[in-house]
Amino acid sequence: MANSFINASLPDTSDRMLFAVPKKGRLYDQCLGLLSSIGIEFNRKPRHDIALVTNMPIALVFLPAADIATYVAKGNIDIGITGLDIIRESQTENDVAELLRLGFGKCKLQVQAPLSHQGVASAEDLVGKRIVTSFINLTKQRFAELEGVSDPEKIKTQVRFVSGSVEAA
Repeated sequence: MANSFINASLPDTSDRMLFAVPKKGRLYDQCLGLLSSIGIEFNRKPRHDIALVTNMPIALVFLPAADIATYVAKGNIDIGITGLDIIRESQTENDVAELLRLGFGKCKLQVQAPLSHQGVASAEDLVGKRIVTSFINLTKQRFAELEGVSDPEKIKTQVRFVSGSVEAA
């Protein structure tokens, strides 16, 4: 079967504020509830990542939560909802402004080790070891603090990126 390029007509968003919300995950349902509670009305077609708000000049753009801070920082999106952990991990704290804490979507970043690693009681016990994480920048910053190093790239702890099931890694 031959591949095809299909030009699906995208909605015109030139006269609308672009508002990014997580397209799935823990924040998705809470964001939809929030949008509904403040009177934002829209119809999102299945498998579409842009929905025009019917009662305000807004276009909702459904993105991975991990990408929202970067899109806002670069000016591609006007406003968005994402976690502080994502803002810090994407290193966009100086390029975006936190307008309001919404009070949902709590996150706790933890360091875990297998039970077989007797004697590991805290992150300090893992200095110099191999760490896998989906938050590589935050992890490097934390281990730089633990090692007393000013540059996170010069730590002796080996920090490697993994997505998905971090616990399995």
